[in-house]
This record gives sequence, C-alpha cells and structure tokens, in this order.
Amino acid sequence: MVRRDGAATRKDRMQEIARKIHGLLANHRELSLSKTVAMLQYEYGLTKGKIIEYLEILESLEHFSIDVERDRIQKISEG
Repeated sequence: MVRRDGAATRKDRMQEIARKIHGLLANHRELSLSKTVAMLQYEYGLTKGKIIEYLEILESLEHFSIDVERDRIQKISEG
C-alpha cells in the first residue's frame, strides 16, 4: 500500500490543472481568468485563493501568462 501525503496530492493537482489549461489553450490563444478559476473551483472543490495560488506557481514556471487586469490567461509566445 502506497501512502500519499499532502505534498503529493498538491503536486498532482497542480499537474492536472496545468494539463487542463494547456489543453484549453491549445484551442484558444487566451482564456478568461475568472471563468477558468470558477471552472477549476467547481471541478476540484478548491477555494478561489488556492486555485490562484496554483496558477501563480504555474505562471512562475512559465506554463502560461496571467493578466489579472484584462482577466486573461494567455499562451507564452515561443520565439
């Protein structure tokens, strides 16, 4: 039996969220930040603050760019 701790669960959730956003961005240049946060809250049962925390970590890792003022999540331009 494999024992799972909170850190492993947190890592898995961030990876799932990253995959989901990358999948959505594959079909769109940008996403609504507020709608994406609401969708993730509904799917994962996490608070808005926790979702934003995860998104900020993923942005720091250059998965995508977040523009709070324009309410957008955008692909990071390549090249």
